[in-house]
Amino acid sequence: MIKKPLTLGILLCLLTVAMVSGQELKEPSIEEILKEALSINIHANLSQDKREIMWESEVRKLTIPGRPVTIHLQNQQAKLSVHFTPYRKNDGGLILVAQSEIWLVQNKSETSAEGIRYYTSMKSIPLEFGETVLFFPLGKMDNLTNPEKLHIEMAVMISPYHTNDDGASVDAAPESGENPSDESVN
Repeated sequence: MIKKPLTLGILLCLLTVAMVSGQELKEPSIEEILKEALSINIHANLSQDKREIMWESEVRKLTIPGRPVTIHLQNQQAKLSVHFTPYRKNDGGLILVAQSEIWLVQNKSETSAEGIRYYTSMKSIPLEFGETVLFFPLGKMDNLTNPEKLHIEMAVMISPYHTNDDGASVDAAPESGENPSDESVN
């Protein structure tokens, strides 16, 4: 009597395995991925007042919708990471999600202990291809002539990544000579 339910159970397992293996997932081709690819150009500068630019960099990266491009800035007192993630809208255009993370070394004072302070922000920015948007990871300062405050401005432009007709070579954003993951500000 046990043989019938056991045999039926084994047959059901084999049938399930056969159905699952018959439904192979199709991997996207390189051409399909490149059709969705985006070129992100980020021009960043750090200044202490409006006239004195302490650091400036331009980064061009290739990405796909939903995958972030990250910029890191660091010195002994602070670390800043900014993640730019583009998403395509159904009706055309883009949504750019800009997330900043800031770690600041806090020296001991009469009112606070020594340690690290963490700040984060996130903005969703609608934009069109080729449009330049400005992002201020530390916030936009009203008084740019204050020598005590740092000012960081990032201009971001996103365009579709294009390949030529034969698909063999690519006409797109070249990699910058700088590695944004190793950027540092002293």
